[in-house]
Amino acid sequence: MKMDKQTEQSIYEILHTMDEALAHLQLSENEELRQLLQSGRQAVTETLDGALDCSLSQRIDADQLSDADWVRTAYRIMEEISDPFEPRNAFDRKFVNLLGDIWSHSRRELFLSMVHDLKKLQNTSTENYEGLVEYFARFPFWGTLDPKSGDYNTLELRAAVLKRHSYDFLWLYRRLEDYLSKRTLYAILKNWASLDFAELALVRSIFPDYWEPDIFPDNHDDVFVDVGAYIGDSIVEYLNMYGKDYQKIYAYEISPDSYDQLCQNIAANKLSNVVTRRKGVGRSRGELFVDANQTDASANQLRDQQKEAGQKVEVVPLDEDLEDVMTFLKMDIEGAEQDALLGCEQTIRQHHPKLAICVYHGYEDLWKIPSMIDRMYPGYKFYLRHYGGNLIPTEFVLLCKP
Repeated sequence: MKMDKQTEQSIYEILHTMDEALAHLQLSENEELRQLLQSGRQAVTETLDGALDCSLSQRIDADQLSDADWVRTAYRIMEEISDPFEPRNAFDRKFVNLLGDIWSHSRRELFLSMVHDLKKLQNTSTENYEGLVEYFARFPFWGTLDPKSGDYNTLELRAAVLKRHSYDFLWLYRRLEDYLSKRTLYAILKNWASLDFAELALVRSIFPDYWEPDIFPDNHDDVFVDVGAYIGDSIVEYLNMYGKDYQKIYAYEISPDSYDQLCQNIAANKLSNVVTRRKGVGRSRGELFVDANQTDASANQLRDQQKEAGQKVEVVPLDEDLEDVMTFLKMDIEGAEQDALLGCEQTIRQHHPKLAICVYHGYEDLWKIPSMIDRMYPGYKFYLRHYGGNLIPTEFVLLCKP
């Protein structure tokens, strides 16, 4: 991929103009700005098609991207053209080969390959096949899967995210600090692409969820905020790992029964300086309703409409709700992580707390949450750890060290 400096500067000028147009369109609709975005996409696409020696639409399904996603992806491609990724070892080469396979096949071809792999699994391992189908029925964060009725929605979502966000994954691979993180990202994407279980089994962390002493060695004077505290199990593990040298703990939990048990466990362990709040966390203040998961209370979510007997819960932004400056944030809130991060953006920008954020509650979280955090404070070191099983990639966490 080659591009002269004058062309490169011209492309960046167009992208900057498109960025400004997108910002204005957030405030009010404007047909001239819409046309500017369209002409900008066309001009940049023609240049990138030549630089990549292939159709941009073919490589990343560009026509299916929103304007905002398209502009971000164009920046990613320009960064790659300016500073190409050079594989240095076998793990880098495996990742590049996976990207090459994604780039050389259409989204439809990727999807059909996934369906083929699923049917192959059904013939070779009935137990794993049934476990996979049952899991998606219990936890619909990633779409639905019911092969008997011809429903392969989750595979369609996988094919779409791999095709459209391959450059976001390349950016993240380069951004990750160590090769356990890089191998973890590869294992997740490999599982999505081909139901590969072996790679996931190799990268499971040896430490308890979130608490990696190589990354976060102690909790000296921590103001620790646990969003999605459940019954306090993560707090107990946090104290088992680091002891009681913290300054203060805030625990947020939305489910009434879990919250009651959380309070009981804190009292039973005689923990001091712990503030419990039965509140949800989001970008702004409001009220939502608890949507109870029928099989696992830890997977309860918040909805904007009452469902059956769901209880009303106050939702708050952390920037406004905390009395102390947060130094460590753990967040596991069943798909609401993006919204909640926007509610503590000021704290992240100004104070750069340690972060342990779940990025497995939807196919877009894995690329979008790191991108959001990097935009808030680009000085973080990123790590990715996997704490779940190898049948389905779940329980993977982005760890951010300032």
